[in-house]
Amino acid sequence: MGGLITSHIKNSFLEIFMISISCLFEYVQEDSKGQYKIPMIDILKTHKLNPRTNRMKNFKTHKYLFTDIPPEKREFNNLPRYANKKPKVKFQDWLEIDSKKLQPSHSVTSWGWAPNGKCYGWSHRAVHGAKIGDVVKSGDIASGGKTFTLKTKEDVENYAKAFADDVS
Repeated sequence: MGGLITSHIKNSFLEIFMISISCLFEYVQEDSKGQYKIPMIDILKTHKLNPRTNRMKNFKTHKYLFTDIPPEKREFNNLPRYANKKPKVKFQDWLEIDSKKLQPSHSVTSWGWAPNGKCYGWSHRAVHGAKIGDVVKSGDIASGGKTFTLKTKEDVENYAKAFADDVS
């Protein structure tokens, strides 16, 4: 009799577990239909007591922002922000930049291409995006005192790298 009750409890637990899992996947599919998921800057940290060591342990929970804006239409002017003007997500994640290092020996990425057709260069101080056909004026950073037009993909990459190098 005890074995029958135990197997019934196990079966009902498995049924409930499978239903909750299927509801979870249905919920994610409905939310992500036509939407894009971007990791948010704020990481929720909860403190719990570890029963083995009797010490507090931090558990990190990542939050995600769902948006309808496709990567090709994302710019700095539609970067999601809080009411105090601070960004909700990192601009590299928002623009989906394929980040690269200026030199292999560097530890920080500072330039890369985005799906919106721009090549971005950045540092801890400034960010700038350029595309083919942009005009660089003589007073701009990384212009070298000359006015010129970015004509090729290599020109745009070199300008983004020079901008990142100048502002760092």
